Amino acid sequence: MYKISEVFTPRSSKVNLRIYVPRLDLERALMRAVHGSMHALLFGESGNGKSWMYKKVLEQNNILYEVVNCANASRLKSLTSAIAAKLVPPGTVQKTGYTENKEASLKALVADAKIIHQSQYKVHITEVFEDALASFRKQNSQHGPAVVVIDNLESIFANSERMDELADLIILLDDSQYAQYDVKFLIVGVPNGVLEYFAKTKNLESVANRIEELPKVGGLTAAMVKTLVKTGFNELLQFNLELDVVEQIANHVHHITMGVAQRVQEYCEKLAYQIDDAKGIFRPELLENADREWLRQGMRQGYTVVESHLNSKRTTIARRNQVIYCIGKIKTHQIDSNKIYERLCEEFSDTVSETNMGIGSILSELASGDSPLLRKNPRTNEYRVVDPRYIMCIRIMLRKDKVSNSVEKLSFGL
Repeated sequence: MYKISEVFTPRSSKVNLRIYVPRLDLERALMRAVHGSMHALLFGESGNGKSWMYKKVLEQNNILYEVVNCANASRLKSLTSAIAAKLVPPGTVQKTGYTENKEASLKALVADAKIIHQSQYKVHITEVFEDALASFRKQNSQHGPAVVVIDNLESIFANSERMDELADLIILLDDSQYAQYDVKFLIVGVPNGVLEYFAKTKNLESVANRIEELPKVGGLTAAMVKTLVKTGFNELLQFNLELDVVEQIANHVHHITMGVAQRVQEYCEKLAYQIDDAKGIFRPELLENADREWLRQGMRQGYTVVESHLNSKRTTIARRNQVIYCIGKIKTHQIDSNKIYERLCEEFSDTVSETNMGIGSILSELASGDSPLLRKNPRTNEYRVVDPRYIMCIRIMLRKDKVSNSVEKLSFGL
């Protein structure tokens, strides 16, 4: 039997194969891209398991790879320097410049003399890049692609100088001088507008024609969460939960975490400790205890923001609270007054009128202040939630009383 800390490892940089849930379509697409003729772009919201997935796929297929964190490129003010620092083994002497001595004879009255002229030359940055590629390729003599993962692209996405440098490096890798090393980029990050970004640069066609955008890495499906819960709680921790309990837990976890892989593991870790403290006996109230612990761990800020926008702890026709409750129920990324009205009709039909209920004004208020819940699209009348964690908090904090049809805020003492 494993320890809880060995089963649920939400922040581990190393892939935990014990609890890893395969996403075969995404993994297949990634592997085909690695063996294809283009570089690959892997994107998705933070925490959805991009890093675990590419590490698992590359390692299981014996693909040589190194990960370059764009945060280092930002820190060093050079993506090339960050790549070289990662690809060249520690202790390797790199030529960053050279000195040339030239001798010239001088006829003197007494004896010949020599004058030495010394000139300094700096190695061009592209040569540093080539040296890094050559060093990387030497680490594995097998034929086949080697992959440089450019991870956390969001760290440089807003920096035009770093993004232009990335574009230049992508183009250089097609040049025969650099192509001989058979190295590909796997660009990983949150932004999904990378190709659109390059469309605004001078390198539009050159870059866009060299990058394949892979399917978005989304959250885990309900079925995937159920598999994870069953594997973690029953097969590894041996809690021997009944199938209906596994179903209950999985549904709750998927709903409040939105299937975000990291959040799923965080929550399951908290719940596992609750069940362990209860001598392996599951009771429904343990879910509420896990809710509280999960909020305290990393959702406190989100809880505070949501709470600041609520009218009161409990009220029957507080329209603002109803709107916030409905925001937590809507699954689309963009919301507007019509979508909220439709959801209000479903959830609070007794309090809905046919006249304007001030939904537009409420949404506008939720998008204002120092800690807005929503952000308005300046080109449309649509809004999106500032941070997905706010939706997670809404789903835990707010409950609808089936008798009074009121919205109640659960108190977690945070």
